[in-house]
This record gives sequence, C-alpha cells and structure tokens, in this order.
Amino acid sequence: MIVQWFVSPHEAERITAALHALMVAARSEPGYVCCSLSTEMGQRAGLRYVEEWTGEVHLQRQLRSTRFARLAELIERAVERPVVEFALPGGVRGLDYVEEVRGIAGDSA
Repeated sequence: MIVQWFVSPHEAERITAALHALMVAARSEPGYVCCSLSTEMGQRAGLRYVEEWTGEVHLQRQLRSTRFARLAELIERAVERPVVEFALPGGVRGLDYVEEVRGIAGDSA
C-alpha cells in the first residue's frame, strides 16, 4: 500500500506523529513486513506512507481494521486528492479496492 498526499504545513507535525503511532501498531500485526514514512516540506507538506504485508489476506485484514480507519481519517485531511495504490498479484488498484474489501466485510457481518 502506497499513499501520497499533501497537507497544510501547520498540520504536518500532528499528522506525522499520528502516522508514527500507526506504524508502531502495525509491527505487531500478523503478516507485517515493513512501513515507511517520508515527508517533504514546502508551502504544503507532502507525505508518502508505505506499508508492506506478506500477502493479500493480511492486507485485507488491515483494510478492515480500526488502525486503517485512523489512517483514512489522516488521509482525509489532504488539501488535494490523495494518490492511493495497492500492488496486488492481479495488478495495481486504487481506492476502489478499499471500498470492495470493506464492503465484503460489511456484507458478511
């Protein structure tokens, strides 16, 4: 999963602190491989957040989690449309993949 977005500079510190907390929480999850966060400061703050999971089953579990819901809240603070990509065996998908996975979770409840 790769997410790239821009936020206002005055929010950047709060958002990066929250992202670091999410990264620490991810480390204890089954299937976790690694996470990274990079920032670029200018008139707006650019964020690039990456998570890698051992397989699609583990990724889907994360997309249904409270931790991902918190990540989504941070992404919603973007000052322009974010770029979200999921590298899957069948190809690269976007936000439609999140809607599909979370919709499946809602149907089976």
